[in-house]
This record gives sequence, structure tokens and C-alpha cells, in this order.
Amino acid sequence: MMNNVESIWKKRVVEYNQELQKYLKYMFNDHLLFVLIFALGGAAFTYNQWVKTLDPTFPAPLIMALVLGLLLAWSPVYTFLREADAVFLLPLEERLTSYFKKCIWISFMFQSYIQLLVLAALMPMYVAVSGSSFSSFFPLLALILAIKVWNLYIRWFMLKFQEKEAHWTDSLVRFLLSGALVFLVLSGAVPWMTIVVALLMVVYALYFYQSTKEKNLKWDLLINLEEQRMLIFYRIANMFTDVPKLKGKVHRRKWLDWLVKAPFSQASTYRYLYLRALVRTSEYSGLYIRLTLIGALLIYSNASFIFSIITALVFLYLTAFQMIPLFKRFDYKIWVLIYPVSRELKKSSFQKIMSQSMMIQAIVFSLPLFIRGAWLPGMITLLAGLTFSIFFSQFYVVQRLKKMEETLF
Repeated sequence: MMNNVESIWKKRVVEYNQELQKYLKYMFNDHLLFVLIFALGGAAFTYNQWVKTLDPTFPAPLIMALVLGLLLAWSPVYTFLREADAVFLLPLEERLTSYFKKCIWISFMFQSYIQLLVLAALMPMYVAVSGSSFSSFFPLLALILAIKVWNLYIRWFMLKFQEKEAHWTDSLVRFLLSGALVFLVLSGAVPWMTIVVALLMVVYALYFYQSTKEKNLKWDLLINLEEQRMLIFYRIANMFTDVPKLKGKVHRRKWLDWLVKAPFSQASTYRYLYLRALVRTSEYSGLYIRLTLIGALLIYSNASFIFSIITALVFLYLTAFQMIPLFKRFDYKIWVLIYPVSRELKKSSFQKIMSQSMMIQAIVFSLPLFIRGAWLPGMITLLAGLTFSIFFSQFYVVQRLKKMEETLF
């Protein structure tokens, strides 16, 4: 029986890694990597310049405690469970202890990378304010990882409770205790205060360990959490490629009917379909609105002209690039295949929709500059955005659609 449990574990992990790799190769393509390197380089430079302006009164330990406390309290346990497991694995529950222990530790491995990156990003701020050296990084990392293990085990104990209130309360308590311990260590508090918080964490863990010993697993809850976790990943992956397992929500949005009105003619067939999909489907309309608002807010909050143009172009690229999978949305609908229209009309209609949506976004990105009274930078940003929209839709999109059709056939 132990061999069967071990084989289930290995099979689930292998399948999970294969699923990740299948979509990550599309997500981290050359174009996105270029944008990420560019964006991270700019962010790192801006962050470095900001750190130089800090003085010893800046509350770096408090900020680090809040950020790291939130990350530590966020400790989902990856169980790799599926809907059928509630039937087929339920009789084996008592023998699955080793399976779930491995789930906790593989969750730790995945999440420890995030802790490492965030701590590394926050260290220059801490060193600049406290006067410490970067040699304290590894002791701090060891402390953070130990607290992460504590959070994961507490989270696992709490998954045996069905009540949502219990989960929210637990998350809050773990955030407060984790943040408090990090803050006391970073601020150089007296040792007895740090020891008191550490003992409270030990008592908290022992209490839930004892109180959940006789409780059974909540299979429906575990499966639902795993499905929600994978759904988030699929939604992100769907921005870069078609994800068959993801079913987007469609909203009526009657108040936007005026946008999708089209003349009764063959030439308007795909324009009508793509407009309706863009307006009514949550993954595309939500993506478009979110990135547009974020880009506009960034432009409004920064007075730099160069920053405004770069932000506008980057967000235009990110939005348009992630909307390209919309082209294949109707490929699996039988009724679309019998339309008496050419595939060239499909491509030209999609190009127009892309071009028009990008142009609207470019206009929105120039509005913050006009509102501030920066007319010349606003006009230059607008012209740069409109030019980029035309070139992207007429050249880059054409090449991408060609590749997508080659893989389809």
C-alpha cells in the first residue's frame, strides 16, 4: 500500500511539472523576457536611486515586517488533488500521511524562492537605514524560511476546519505573529521580547496540532482550493496562449450593446464576433481595463516625460500581446466553420479590432498628461502610442497569426 501511495505522489508531481512547463514556454518567450528585463532594469535603477535618499529614521524594519509577514501568512499547501480523489482516495486517508507531508515540503520549496527574492530586494533598503552589512542576509533568510515552515504546518492543521471564519482568523494571527517576530529581529529589540513571540508561535502550533489530531480531512475543501490555485495559473497562462481547460465567464453587459452593433453584411461577421468576445468575456475585458487603468495611473503619478512614453508603450505591448489568443476563440465552434466567409476576412477583422483597441488605449494613456497641462509631452506620447499601435497590428500581429495558423494545421 505504501508503494501505491508513493507512486501516486510521484505521478502527480511529474504531471504537475509537465503542465507548468507546457505553458511556461509560451509565457516566458523572447518578447516577454525582453520587456521584463527592460522593466526590471528600470525598476532596479529607480529603487537604487531611492534607497540613496533614505535616512536612519526611515521605518525599514516595519515595512519589511509587513511585506514579509503577508508573504509568510500566505502559505497555501499544494496537494495536487483532483475531483475524483474524494471518492477513490478517501478510503486511504489514514495511509496518506506521508503523501501530505511531502505536499507541505514541496510547497515550502516553491514558496521559498519567493521569500528569497523578496528578502534580497528589501535588503538594500534595510542596509541603508540600519547600517548593517549584507552578511546578515543569510541569517535573516534562515529565520524567514523557518517561519515559512511554521506557517505551512499551521495552515495544514487549519485545513481540517470547514468554517471560513476560522481560516480568516488564523491567517490574521499568523500574519501578526510572523510580522512581529521579523520586526523584533530587524529592529534589534531586547532578546526577551523576541523569545516571548517565538514561544507564542510554538504554543499556537502545539494547540492546533493537538486539537486536529482526531479530525478528518475536508476533501471538498482541499480539492476546491487546489482547483482555484490551478485556475489562477491558467488565467495567467491564457494571456499568452490558448488554455483549453480554462472557461472564461461571459457577462451580458447590455449597456455596451452600442459598441457591438454592426451592419448586416458578410464583411462585418468577424468584427461582430470579436467585439462581442472582447466586451463580454471577463478574461479579455478585465485584462484590457486593468492594464489600461494601471498604465494611466503610473503615467499620472510620475512627472518624467521619458517614463510616460516608456510606460505607455510597455503597457500597449503587454495588453495587445496578451489579447492575441482572442483570434482562436471561435476555432472550435462548428457553426463558425460553416460561415460563407474567407479566412482572410477573419484575420483582417481581428487586425482592425486590435488596432482600434490599442489606439483607444493610447488615447487614454495621453489623457493624464493633458490633465496635468503637459500638452507637448501628451501629444508626443499620443503620437508614439498611435504609431506603435499601427505597426504592432499591421506587422507583428500578422506574423503571430501566421504562426498560429501553421500550428493549427
